[in-house]
Amino acid sequence: MQPWKHMLRPQPKSAVLLAAILAGLLPGLGISTAIRAAIPAGIAPTSSATSGMTLAQAEVTIAQELMQLVNAERQRVNAPPLVLNEKLTAAAQSHSQNMATSRRMSHTGSDGSTMRSRIDATQYRWSTIGENVAMGQPTAAAVMSAWMSSPGHRQNILNPAFTELGIGQANGGGRLYWTQVFARPL
Repeated sequence: MQPWKHMLRPQPKSAVLLAAILAGLLPGLGISTAIRAAIPAGIAPTSSATSGMTLAQAEVTIAQELMQLVNAERQRVNAPPLVLNEKLTAAAQSHSQNMATSRRMSHTGSDGSTMRSRIDATQYRWSTIGENVAMGQPTAAAVMSAWMSSPGHRQNILNPAFTELGIGQANGGGRLYWTQVFARPL
């Protein structure tokens, strides 16, 4: 084999090393658990966002992972990316916790609350809103797959009228309950 061909042939850890380097250079993109697990010890890049922390310590939250998945789907259809909103997240988390506590999935809370009343309770001023709920999916990727396979849920995720998102997730009886709250502010 000619020496230059050997240099071009991928080495076993090249892809993993590249992923580690990119994670350090582009921390806002996050890094999947599978990639993180494959990075050999000692290759834990840091950035200003994770200064002094190893990659394992800089876990991507479920909300961040779900947000990345939502925006990846929106990008495929040229819809603008959503941004995470604290008030919408409070409404989504409250509803996920309510569903987990009552152990039932519904758009209506056990207290009779509706999507609108939960959002209004946070003082978020909106012009349009939508909600996705799910139960039982063990990961952000699994719940996104379920939502994208459902026409109504898919429509909410890809709707270009929405600009902000809130995400909630809670465990009840060994099952995860998920909520996405979509909105556009006034």
